[in-house]
Amino acid sequence: MNPLITPVILAGGIGTRLWPLSRQAMPKQFLPLLDNKHSLLQSTLGRVSSTIFNKPILVCNEQHRFIAKEQSRQADPQALILEPKGRNTAPAIALAAHYALSQGQDDPLLVMPADHHIENFDVLNNQLDSAIKLAKQGKIVTFSVPPTSPHTGFGYIKQGDEIADTRCFEVLAFEEKPNLSKAQAYLSQGGYSWNSGLFLFTPSVYLKELERFAPKIAASVAASAHFSNDLGFTRPCVKALENCPSDSIDYAILERSNNVVVMPVELIWNDVGSFSALCALSTKDADDNNIHRNYVAQDSSNNLVMSEDDHTVATLGVSNLAVIHTHDATFVADKNQLDKLPLLLQQLAVGHSEKLTHHQVVYRPWGSYRILAQSEGFKVKKITVNSAAKLSTQRHQFRAEHWVVVSGVATVSIDGHVSLLRKDQSCYIAAKQIHSLANYQSSALIVIEIQTGTILDESDIERFEDQYGRS
Repeated sequence: MNPLITPVILAGGIGTRLWPLSRQAMPKQFLPLLDNKHSLLQSTLGRVSSTIFNKPILVCNEQHRFIAKEQSRQADPQALILEPKGRNTAPAIALAAHYALSQGQDDPLLVMPADHHIENFDVLNNQLDSAIKLAKQGKIVTFSVPPTSPHTGFGYIKQGDEIADTRCFEVLAFEEKPNLSKAQAYLSQGGYSWNSGLFLFTPSVYLKELERFAPKIAASVAASAHFSNDLGFTRPCVKALENCPSDSIDYAILERSNNVVVMPVELIWNDVGSFSALCALSTKDADDNNIHRNYVAQDSSNNLVMSEDDHTVATLGVSNLAVIHTHDATFVADKNQLDKLPLLLQQLAVGHSEKLTHHQVVYRPWGSYRILAQSEGFKVKKITVNSAAKLSTQRHQFRAEHWVVVSGVATVSIDGHVSLLRKDQSCYIAAKQIHSLANYQSSALIVIEIQTGTILDESDIERFEDQYGRS
């Protein structure tokens, strides 16, 4: 009987090629790009919910901890490891490996990105026996996908001889993303497959290979692997990671080790790394426009149109466009020019850098808020407070607030006076009044907050009490 496999989900990417949907504050793995109900992370967690898997280990960036915690709540990961700063995949996987060993687990880890799309994951599950067998023998198994087209956006693996009694092959070479002629040659020659970013190995084997080929990374992560826990997060020693080099598992280990084997798997897979990928995955109408609830097309063809919330986009007599609308930015491009998006982002970074980082929704340990409108002197937020959650007891020097309950029951304290507010009821908090907001009900509380004043950013918060330990 095979041991249980521990999934390691890497959720530290940024996804800049999907701007303005994906931003530093809300990367693509947390967005419902292909499913109105589930983000890419939630879909990934759902794939490893069967009985052959342990509870997953999730690795994400410190700044995304509250988003990750909220979205992984149902999956109940055994650990949500926080990286103080992204150092690429080699250190992130090493943190997960050390954590597994600290829990007495040296059974195989199945490492996967949080932001990929896979339609038939059961096909991989059915081939895991051979991979587990080789992992127990000290091999690092990388899963590849047989190519269906000469794709230039994926790396390739060239396979060698088949390994007896397994579905795996020796690895002859890892190839970078090729140009079109090379990709066509790979397809016609055969023996090449797409590098999927999925791996299987035991924690001890991975750390041994890391020590051989990337000793500085190995030493830094080993020194940081004294884990502490707070608020459901698992934290390594931050100081030990300050000088940790940044490198991918591919460069640090896979391209240098002779312990790596490849298993081709007939997955319907995409790394969702660009708008071209999103276009390929989307459902189309008769004119090859993507079908989106807020898109209306007339005499238009081969367009990709996406918009947030209830903003309607209509096209008339246009073709081959990508139109991406968000709350504060609209991106319009010829679909043939989408590979130049990084150059556009460099230009945006000069005078509009906040558009690359900020997002309309901000997650907090108690829930989230969404900025609905703002201008000089006022800001309007939609605040969602989770069940049994409470905002800090605080005051503001430069702003007043007006709260209106939309749904749920709010427990409000203003200068020591406590009251319950229900739907359509409201209260006013003047500047310098000490106040708090809590939800002691079983369902979420939704409040509209209207701020007025001279300073309306998060710097004007003086906390007196906070159950989440924030200063």
